[in-house]
Amino acid sequence: MIYKQLFGVDFGVAEMKTEDLPVYLTSGRLFFILSYSETKFILIEVSKKEKFGVIALKKQAMTISEKYNLPVAFCFENISRSQRDSLLEKNIPFISESGQLYLPFLGMALKSKFVNSKVVKKEKMMPVTQALFLHLLYNSSGKTVLKKDAAEFLRVTRTSITRASDQLSVMGLITQEMHGKECHISTTEQGLRLFEKAKPHLINPIMRTVNIESDNKFNTIPLSGESALATVSLLNYPKIPTRAAYKDEIDINDIQDIDVRWNQKNNVIQLELWKYDPGLFEKHGAVDPVSLFMCYENNVDERIEGALQEYLEEYKW
Repeated sequence: MIYKQLFGVDFGVAEMKTEDLPVYLTSGRLFFILSYSETKFILIEVSKKEKFGVIALKKQAMTISEKYNLPVAFCFENISRSQRDSLLEKNIPFISESGQLYLPFLGMALKSKFVNSKVVKKEKMMPVTQALFLHLLYNSSGKTVLKKDAAEFLRVTRTSITRASDQLSVMGLITQEMHGKECHISTTEQGLRLFEKAKPHLINPIMRTVNIESDNKFNTIPLSGESALATVSLLNYPKIPTRAAYKDEIDINDIQDIDVRWNQKNNVIQLELWKYDPGLFEKHGAVDPVSLFMCYENNVDERIEGALQEYLEEYKW
């Protein structure tokens, strides 16, 4: 921790008991007494989940300082330029793990460069992350892919592709290297090995499913569900075909969800609205095997499970 050594000298650090302070001042925080020679002050380590408010921090510092007759400073994991400037304006002592330090009773060390505090989630993929992953899985074959080319293929912005690649990198699925101004992306595995490594992070692409009366405009979008599996396995074709469409390309106001139990017509289809474009990875008129596998993430039907495994094993990666 940065506060264990300030200005080139080691400070004594002792955890402070806070039983006599109200809960609103201590919840989610750690309290320490820092001392060196005759200098002593209270340092409050603030949770990164805590809402930042300089007025509240100012009042809290005054209350605690008056109670213990010691200066009070706050310790943050990271702060932005605007947050630092607000703290300085209100004369609130603070230390930041990123190297910003303002202790008016002792000294100060401020930097003009700030650390990017973005948090990359690594539990589950964002839709754009999964789309990038599928693009690399099906098209890279161990070769590097330019990030700008991936963005063009997926039709997403530079910001979106950067967020997606950062998430895949944190998950250990890709590496990123800069060559000049170009960012090159490589997968850490290929084919089924890459799929197995990514499986815990993958999401179900289906946002919503509706039954609608079909017309010719839906005949060109890829088959999904059991309809897709029937094209690549011995599974029988379902009575009502299933097709998948990208949610952003369908006007939901033009769709009327019908009850198939009362519809006597034969032109009904089950339409899945996906979080990313299934047409990007379509092959032979059906959605890709990894996306289809995730559509059945909670499946308990042995017929479906067997057909999915057959699709995954026979797919030409």
